[in-house]
Amino acid sequence: MQQYIEIFIGGIAQSAVYCIMAFGLSLIYGTARILNFAHGSLYTTGAYVAWVLTVGGLGLPLVLAVPLLIVILFTAGAALERVVVRPLRSLRDWKMSTMMVTLGLAFVLDNANLLIFGPVAKPMPAFIDGTVTIFGAIISSYRLAVLGIALAVLAALEIFLQTTRFGQAVRAVSQDTQGAAQVGIDVNIIFGFTFGLSVVLTGLAGFLLAPIYLISPLGGWVLFLKAFVIVVFGGLGSTRGAVIAAFTLGLIEAFVVHHVGASWTLPIWLVTLLVVLMIRPQGLMGVWEK
Repeated sequence: MQQYIEIFIGGIAQSAVYCIMAFGLSLIYGTARILNFAHGSLYTTGAYVAWVLTVGGLGLPLVLAVPLLIVILFTAGAALERVVVRPLRSLRDWKMSTMMVTLGLAFVLDNANLLIFGPVAKPMPAFIDGTVTIFGAIISSYRLAVLGIALAVLAALEIFLQTTRFGQAVRAVSQDTQGAAQVGIDVNIIFGFTFGLSVVLTGLAGFLLAPIYLISPLGGWVLFLKAFVIVVFGGLGSTRGAVIAAFTLGLIEAFVVHHVGASWTLPIWLVTLLVVLMIRPQGLMGVWEK
């Protein structure tokens, strides 16, 4: 029983971080109806930026490094939307063009990280050491801290989207872009903000998972695939569906890794996704698009 408690809590903590990353991917699809194929590479880039700010050179304390990381990531995401994505909207097939451009951007980021940081994976020390005993099970203090941080981020996102005027504007754009523009919402500002927030979320996920997975130039592709499966499982564009899917698949992963090995995680995820899509093709909380 103690062993299963450890697996469960570890799985919940990892699921919460997956949820943050998938939330950002789902948010972009919900507002702009595009898949950002650079999401995984931005995850890796965010982890590298966090490494530079903390242990890779600057050596800043977390109280300074985390706010600076958020500012850097948000600025990069907003600039990405302004410079790369927005000019493509004048094209007839701008959604497909944008997805292809973000795919190219992913290769650029991966190779830039490879040139700058080298091919060897870099370790990120956990910012909290020690263990905690819960019902006789020994749990890493870092995993509990990650769980607390991730849940706090998710709660803040939900409060922001549900209670603030800007959050309601984001929801309005995701529901009807043209209608939102007609009532005076600046769609370009919402798109830029959404991209910035998405990059912040995936970068924070990279920062939180770095002590578990290490940081490697091509490591973001596996996380992107996991985020994509979560988003499709939950329903494209549904952030709440992404939350449910992330915790479901994360717990499945925790028990799969323990019983049959990590190499079986993605195959079992994909089989689970296939079963869900056979029953409900639009995902758990997705809707059919007209």
